[in-house]
Amino acid sequence: MLFGKNSAKKMNVKYFIIKGKKKYSSIYVRFWDSNRTDQKTKVGFSIENNEWSKPKQRLKISATSTNIDLINNKLETLEKYIVDKYNKDYNSSCIIGKKWLKETVDSFHNRKSPNEAYKIYFLDWIKQYTPKLHNQLHNGNPLSENTIKNYKTTESKIEDFEKYKNKKYTHEEIDLDFHRDFIHYCKNELKINNNTTGLLIGRIKTFCKNIEFENLPISPMYKHKNFYKPKNETHDIYLNEDEINKILKHDFKGVKRLINTRDLFIIGLRTGLRLSDISQLTENNLLENSINITTKKTNQNLNIPIHPQVREIIKKRNGKLPTSISRQNFNLYIKEVTQKAGIKTKVFGSKKTEENNRKQEGIYEKWELVSSHTCRRSFATNLFLQGIDTRLIMNATGHKSEKQLRSYVKSSQDQKNKVINELWKNQNKIINE
Repeated sequence: MLFGKNSAKKMNVKYFIIKGKKKYSSIYVRFWDSNRTDQKTKVGFSIENNEWSKPKQRLKISATSTNIDLINNKLETLEKYIVDKYNKDYNSSCIIGKKWLKETVDSFHNRKSPNEAYKIYFLDWIKQYTPKLHNQLHNGNPLSENTIKNYKTTESKIEDFEKYKNKKYTHEEIDLDFHRDFIHYCKNELKINNNTTGLLIGRIKTFCKNIEFENLPISPMYKHKNFYKPKNETHDIYLNEDEINKILKHDFKGVKRLINTRDLFIIGLRTGLRLSDISQLTENNLLENSINITTKKTNQNLNIPIHPQVREIIKKRNGKLPTSISRQNFNLYIKEVTQKAGIKTKVFGSKKTEENNRKQEGIYEKWELVSSHTCRRSFATNLFLQGIDTRLIMNATGHKSEKQLRSYVKSSQDQKNKVINELWKNQNKIINE
């Protein structure tokens, strides 16, 4: 219940100053309610001693200070704020501790202690959030080192952005203006592409979502359709059936490193598994006609039919699987594997250049563009081009929607040209008849 007239008589708010030898004094507020509590604290304003009206508990109208209206209005608003907060806290069974009044005044001014700055400032919140990522779970599994690295990269970019803007952003300032300025900064100062900027915006939206989950004030604009993630069309490549067969049959002259990488690559191309899942495969995952695995990233249980080429690799290795290697080495070695196998068709794509370590679009030989992602894209694309039902492909890849699946399906220009060329041939036959 709220305080009625009788209880209100017991409750009071009083402002006063304690005059000393100095010219200026701090304004204090005292709050008491019967025998329940009696506290006092500074309100955050200092004034000249002779400008204070003790009877009115405000600055004198005749005061020379230019902040008369500001201070008097703040004192009026603070008084109502204290009473309302006390009503709410007392009737919600909150503990009215010894520091309640000071904490209430700080809350009114939106002030926090240094160790509570994260409750107001965006970067401070991120800095107390990222160290906890190693203990977080996603679908029951710890976050990957790559995911944690991406979050920390975003933290670093935001810190650089605040230095560039010479501004410390609060949670409530992560709005459409922030979005526009940050994208401009990424494009014109950092010189990074839209896809990389989009990843940063995606992490920022995740931060905002978690801030809101903690019941801290946050601008709702992060949910707005205009708080978008910039994106360019990607030019990812895939390997077709002929190219995969060519890699499998190539003689690597007994070089164990390349043979092992080739076998891992074929398993990826024929299962659609991520490298993190290929690396954790053991003989225990091999059933009579399928591979059963719970994926590391999405915690999905998949049952993937064993491709004849995968079965051939396992048989050749006496029932054993290839030795797992790091992502960095895998991405490096499969370029060497595909180059030696003669996968040199020229295609349009993008790759990092040695000059500035940034992706540059252009015409490259296909082997230059292969990566661990090529496995999953090739698997989905080849099945799709062979007319396999998308629902069956989704069961194998673990995609939850056809939209997600299609993001991995890459039909090359050669495939499109093949269809058009067949059409033109038929047209030519009609003309020559």
